[in-house]
Amino acid sequence: MRPFILALPAAALLAACNPESESPAMPTEDACGAAALQHLVGQDHTSHDFAKEAKALRIIPPNSAVTMDHRPDRLNVDIDDQGTVTRIWCG
Repeated sequence: MRPFILALPAAALLAACNPESESPAMPTEDACGAAALQHLVGQDHTSHDFAKEAKALRIIPPNSAVTMDHRPDRLNVDIDDQGTVTRIWCG
């Protein structure tokens, strides 16, 4: 009887270590395709049709207000005062 009494708490502790479910897959770092467009940094933003590259697109001029929500599928293109691409990133 005594081994059974000791086995019951041990089984409960081991059951607690078992994960309940698989965690959802994390989005990839480059879900929007920004890595393939890095060669456009330094060029005029009108020289490329960014809209065909992503589900969601945001062209960000200097000192503009943007939302802080993170969308891995959104392509962000930062431009300077002359319209030159300074950064391409997902988010």
